[in-house]
Parts: sequence; C-alpha cells; structure tokens
Amino acid sequence: METKSFFGANGLTSTSANHYANLAREKVRKIKSELDSIAFYDTDIRIISDGTSAPVSFGVRDKNAFESIRKHLMDIACYNSLVAFFMEAIKEKERLTNEAKNWEDEMRRSEYNTRKEAHDNGKPKRCEYITAEDVIKSWSVGEQEKYLSLEAQASVYGKFIHSDGKLSEAREKLMEVINNPHSVKENGRDTIIYSFTPTVDLDDVDKFFFELQSKYREIQAELNGMKKRIDDAVRQHALDTDNDFRTRQAEWRNDNRVLDLELEGIMADEAVTRKVMLDEVLALKIVVPNRLQEVFKSLQELG
Repeated sequence: METKSFFGANGLTSTSANHYANLAREKVRKIKSELDSIAFYDTDIRIISDGTSAPVSFGVRDKNAFESIRKHLMDIACYNSLVAFFMEAIKEKERLTNEAKNWEDEMRRSEYNTRKEAHDNGKPKRCEYITAEDVIKSWSVGEQEKYLSLEAQASVYGKFIHSDGKLSEAREKLMEVINNPHSVKENGRDTIIYSFTPTVDLDDVDKFFFELQSKYREIQAELNGMKKRIDDAVRQHALDTDNDFRTRQAEWRNDNRVLDLELEGIMADEAVTRKVMLDEVLALKIVVPNRLQEVFKSLQELG
C-alpha cells in the first residue's frame, strides 16, 4: 500500500486535522477582513448647512503598516498552505481507507477466474442418442441388404395374405362360389345366369394360403429379430449415454464445489488482509510540515 508523504508515527487524526483546518480558515477570514478595510487616505464628512465637518475614516499614516500588511499576507499564505496540506492528507487517508476496504488479491483472483472460466466452458453436455438408422448404417452391407430384403418380403407377403388382402379375398370368393355356383341377374327376357366353376381345389388353396402364412411368420420372425437388435442397440446406447453424462456431470459438480471452496478461501484471506490494511490506515497520523509548525502552534493556542 503506497502512501504520499502526509503521514508519520506522530501527528493528527483526520478529525483533528479537519478541526485545525477550520480554525485556519477562520483566521484567514479575520485577516482578510482587516486587509479589506485598509485605506491610504482619510475621509471626512462636512455638513453644508452649518459648516461642520467630522472624520469618517482614517488612512494608514505609519510606513510600518506596510510591514504589517506583508505579515498578514504571509499569514494568509501559511494558513492556506496548512489547510491545503491537511485537506490533501485527509483525502489521501480516505483514498487509502477505500483502497483497504475494497482490496482484492488480483493475482489469486486472476488465476482462479482463469480456471473457473475453463471449468464453466467445460460444463458437460449430453451426447446425442443414436437412431435406428444409425444402427443400420453401422452394419455390414450384407446385413443391411438382408434387413431391407426382409422388410420388403414382409410387406409383400403381409399385404397379400392379410384379411383384406387379395389372396384372402380370392379364397373367400372361392368358398362362396362353391356354396353358390350360380348367380342370377334378373332382367325379364334378358335375365342372365352366371355359373361359377372352381378351377382349383379349395384344399389346395387353403394349403397354399397357410404355406404363405407360415412363410410370412418365418420372415417376420427373422425381421423382428433384427429389429430387436436395433432396439437393443438404441436402448443400450441411450443407457450408456445417460450414465456417461451423469458421471461427467457429477465430476463437474464436484470440481465446481472445489472451486467454490477455493473462492471462499480467497475471500476469507482477503478479509484478513483488508482488516490489517485498514488498521494500518486508521493508525496513520497526519504530520505537520516543519515549515508550517509555527502557524500550527498559533492555532493550537486557540484550541
């Protein structure tokens, strides 16, 4: 803590210095009042009506008065010098007091802030979850082709043998014409009779239908197996991603607590240093310069 040359082991408190500065200002006011009344001529007043005259003021007659004026001017200069010195000293002490109250360990703060900024910038972020497409892309070309082929087959077979698919409709129609081999469209003499003759045996159709159903189940089972691999991979990646994020987040929070404790330590040490600095400032005494000792003593006599 640097200070100007206002202070010493012995001297005045700020309150005392301000008190003597006020006394000095009052002395200056009185001396200036005396100087303001100086004249180098007499003034008389004459009443015309009765011819009487009377003196009003008197000018300086003794040349020694010039020396008195010089002394007054020197006194004013000395008192003003003392006031200026005391005011600067008080201002400096206030500056030092504020400096002590607001002091921070800039080196430790700078090092801490650098680490804190790096720590904050490194706050963990959860990685993106993979998708089914990501898993498929990670497979070999052969596996990808097989998966797509199974999807295509399952789609084709499924649509064909579904309850509203073409095979089911044709099978239902065959059973219908077996039970009703003729259909009449009445229109008078133009009535039309439709006859339906099965071209294949219903048992063969049923056999074929159930064969396709079995094939579809086989394809769907294999496809579902591959889809399960995809779902398992997606779920496992999400689980691993979450676990990794929680681990990194816990480590980050722990490091953050360590940094918080470090900052608390810095602030505690600063508080101790600030108290020492403030005590030192409060102990500073404002000295009276040797050149102003005489005028200061004249003020002491006034109290």
